[in-house]
Amino acid sequence: SLSDRTLDQQCTVTRPGLAAIASALLVEVLVCLIQHPLGAKAPASQTDDYGSHPLGIVPHQIRGFLSTFRNMSISGKSYDCCSACSPKVLEAYEKNGWDFVQRALNEKGYVEELSGLAEVQRAAEKAAADVEWEEEGSAVEEGEGELV
Repeated sequence: SLSDRTLDQQCTVTRPGLAAIASALLVEVLVCLIQHPLGAKAPASQTDDYGSHPLGIVPHQIRGFLSTFRNMSISGKSYDCCSACSPKVLEAYEKNGWDFVQRALNEKGYVEELSGLAEVQRAAEKAAADVEWEEEGSAVEEGEGELV
């Protein structure tokens, strides 16, 4: 039964080849970054110009669709509240090194507060609390439409 399993466990059970696909793509991206002159600061490839890098394009993100067996390379801008690469998190890591890592591992909510994600969550919860929800079926009773 899959009902009591987390999403990653369900995917592993229903798509046993997914882990191998993901890890193979990760290795290819890592090798592209290691071989790129700018290393981890390599910009995302904007075109399919394979001549600009000896190993092909350098994607920042690969989105896969198993239903169609297709992959799509995506590039985007970093989120200023990202728990991994926001300026606040990078600055704290550069300043404190291993002490930052230890604090992030030991102190629940530290990275969320530092990055600003906790404030984003609080604002979302406040906005959700301000929404007036209708009870199910009340729209039909008032003649505003039909539930399908």
